[in-house]
Parts: sequence; C-alpha cells; structure tokens
Amino acid sequence: MPGETVPQWQGEPMFPLLQVRVSELPVVPEALADIALLVLFLNRHEYPFDRPHGEGWLIREYTRLEGLVPLQADSGPFRPFPIAWNRVDDDAPGWEDAWELVDLGPVNDDEAASNAFFNAFSRYGGTKFGGYPTEIQHGVGLQDYVFQVASEEKVGWMWADNGRGYFFRTPSGDWRWACQFY
Repeated sequence: MPGETVPQWQGEPMFPLLQVRVSELPVVPEALADIALLVLFLNRHEYPFDRPHGEGWLIREYTRLEGLVPLQADSGPFRPFPIAWNRVDDDAPGWEDAWELVDLGPVNDDEAASNAFFNAFSRYGGTKFGGYPTEIQHGVGLQDYVFQVASEEKVGWMWADNGRGYFFRTPSGDWRWACQFY
C-alpha cells in the first residue's frame, strides 16, 4: 500500500521470506478465500520460536492487488526464487495428525495395514498451501493449518536443521506458527 514500509523487529527491517499471489495457487485454502496477496516476513537474527504474530515474524495480507506498490525489501543472503505451484490431490496426514481424523487403533494391530499407512500414502514435505502439514518429529496439529514453508536449497533458506515452518490462521484471522527440524 502507498506509504507502507518494511516491517521492523528490534529496530531492523525484516525480510520477505515468502510472497504469494493467492490466485496462482492450484488450491486455495478456505482461510485465504478473501486474500489476494500474502507476504511472510521474518527477522534477520533469530528464529522466532514461541513468539506471537508480530514479534520476530509477521504475515501481511492484502484483500486486493489494486493500489499495491512494491516495497524495496532486502532479501539478505537469500536468493529470490519463483515458485511453480503444482496441484496435489493425494496428500495424506502423518501418523499423529491422522488420529485427529480417524481411529487408527485397528491399524496399530495389523502389520500390513500399518505398513500400508506409511508406504501407500503420499506426504509432501516441500513448501505448500493446503493439504496436510508434513511433520518431522511429531504431529503439529490440523486445526487452522494453512501452509508450510520448507527449507529450500535453491533459495538458501534453512529452518534450523533442514526443518519446516507451519502456519495456522484462525477463523478470526489470527496467525500462529510452529517449526520442526531434524
């Protein structure tokens, strides 16, 4: 928007880790139905683990593209890289998140069913919108999940040790995030 500046954290400008024109997504999560552009900003010095929205990280949402002007934001040591989104129709939840959807007790008691759960279903660990979060250590939960940002070699971005950031938006529009890594 005219007059808008790059967000600051502790007196320093944040950098835009991800900018998404929502209309370019092959599937738009319900939480983003009224959003035209989303920009995820992070601070330059530390992962903002356990910090609320606006403290070391910030998501700006725009309901329309008209009137927006480019910000001159420095991406720091990270390389800008356009994402070519792909539609995925077979994304499946991980073990702990699947329990939120169905009782997996019978799968626990059947080795073939257990093997099928882990081998016959696809889980996509890259940066993605919608589907299910692809957890690394344990379930991050499904409630209000919108997207995940993976460590991306082409950009030079790494969440700690090759991790993923998961972003959640409540129906009232509040954002929260979680991160897992190896």
